[in-house]
Amino acid sequence: MKKILTSLFLLQSLITLGQDTTFYDNDWNKVKAIQHATYYQIVLGNQADTNRATEKVYFRSGQIKRQVDFSVYKDRKQDGKFKEWFESGQIRKDIDYKEDKKNGQLLTYWENGKLKRVDKYKDDKLIEGKCMNSDGTETTHFEYQIAPEFPGGRNKLFQYLGKEMKYPKQSRKNKDEGLVLVNFIVNKDGEISNIKIVQSVTAELAEEALRIVKEMPRWEPGMEDGEAVKVSYVLPIRVRLI
Repeated sequence: MKKILTSLFLLQSLITLGQDTTFYDNDWNKVKAIQHATYYQIVLGNQADTNRATEKVYFRSGQIKRQVDFSVYKDRKQDGKFKEWFESGQIRKDIDYKEDKKNGQLLTYWENGKLKRVDKYKDDKLIEGKCMNSDGTETTHFEYQIAPEFPGGRNKLFQYLGKEMKYPKQSRKNKDEGLVLVNFIVNKDGEISNIKIVQSVTAELAEEALRIVKEMPRWEPGMEDGEAVKVSYVLPIRVRLI
């Protein structure tokens, strides 16, 4: 009977997938069909306010993974609840947002159901908080989110860029100066991947920026609730003649 009910649930989930459904693989790359997907996403509009929407992401099994409320969906402006679940169905995160800022409670849980963190925020600033071990005992509080960092910090990053940047001959001759924006992923192990140019003055300067980013040492990874996470990072490189 349990297998029959599970099959009916999965069938119902598949039937409800419409044109607004997006499928993703394990690395969050879009795929064409649920057969190749690890997750799928559905966006539910708000009839009273067309700017508002709720985005729901499901595991392929049909178990919900994440639910996010947006006040302006096209700008990804969060307002309301951000909830996340383990694949087992146990709640993992429950966060209040207002006008794209953490505002209210920030709760996280261990997979056994015990609270991991109880924080209180106002306008994205931590007011008070405490953290617990998986057995429920209180432990030292640590930041919920920590951005990835070049080894040695921001000053070492600037030193690296200044030392490694080689001005292309034609760009120097043309006196090309300006801002190059490079987007990349800092993976859980600190390795850099998916390097792309967002903005550049010339193709030559873009190529040089790509080179020095590809040769970067391993970064300190970003952290969320004490766990290493993949983070998309945009690095501004200002190029000027001296």
